[in-house]
Amino acid sequence: MLALHPFGGLARALILAAAMVISPAIVAQTPAPPPQPDNTDAQGQTPPPGQQPPPPASSDTPPPSGQMQQGQPPQGQVGTIQSDEPLDPRAMATLKRMGDYLASLKMLMFNADIFTEVVLENQEKLLIGGTVKYMAMPPKQLRVDLKTDSITRQFIHNGDKFTIIAPRDGYFAEMEASQPTAQVLTKAAKDYGIEIPFADLLEWGRKENVWSGIKEGFLVNRPMVDGHKTEHWAFRSENLDWEIWIKAGDTPLPLRISTVNTRDPAKPRFIATLKWMEAKPGAAGQFSPSTDKLKQIPFKKAEPNKEATP
Repeated sequence: MLALHPFGGLARALILAAAMVISPAIVAQTPAPPPQPDNTDAQGQTPPPGQQPPPPASSDTPPPSGQMQQGQPPQGQVGTIQSDEPLDPRAMATLKRMGDYLASLKMLMFNADIFTEVVLENQEKLLIGGTVKYMAMPPKQLRVDLKTDSITRQFIHNGDKFTIIAPRDGYFAEMEASQPTAQVLTKAAKDYGIEIPFADLLEWGRKENVWSGIKEGFLVNRPMVDGHKTEHWAFRSENLDWEIWIKAGDTPLPLRISTVNTRDPAKPRFIATLKWMEAKPGAAGQFSPSTDKLKQIPFKKAEPNKEATP
């Protein structure tokens, strides 16, 4: 499934440079009008003698043309295309088709614009933006270049070692890692609290039962994303609500992904828009990290229920 914390242990570092001054807004509330007498109609007028006031509007009575009942959403605003079942069978078929296509690609390569909500201790939310350059050659090569408003990181697995580089700070951490990249990332998340954006893409179509935890799923609409027709699907798993916009046609690539961590009471959202690219000649050489002028530091074990970074 999708990672609950797309930035993993980096999230706390994203807010270090944030300094905000909050001015509380004072909203004047208009007092409710006094109740009308029983013989006064809805417009505040008293009917002529001998004429009974019109009956009160029933909740079942349709509103006048051009008006909308209170609490009723505008029709067509969302335009969901749902089946009668909580988990639309077409949803799982769509995910399988996308996964099969991703698994058929020798290289996964895209740039992404990302935004994540970071929740402060006082429950205030900060919106942190960034970009990701993603390149993977499953099963044993990966490079992710992450830049946000406050940090820069490079994550590289070349089949033998897993390396994290902080180029602005001048240091790196490295460990032996001859396992498949998906296993290396699982170990990094479990032992060191390091979670990499889009780590799950390596398992889509390549791992059985990768979507077995989905409880609900339905088609929302068929919007355009960056000029491409897509199918917008919404899913619900334990502790996670997520949406995905899949390109229509013969190349069912994920063009947008959004997740909401429902385990957190603040329910922070992560959203990413992906721009896929074809592999360029010489791209494989980018899986070799350049650390000659950097200082090496050790990885730090994650404390229980906490996240850590090198």
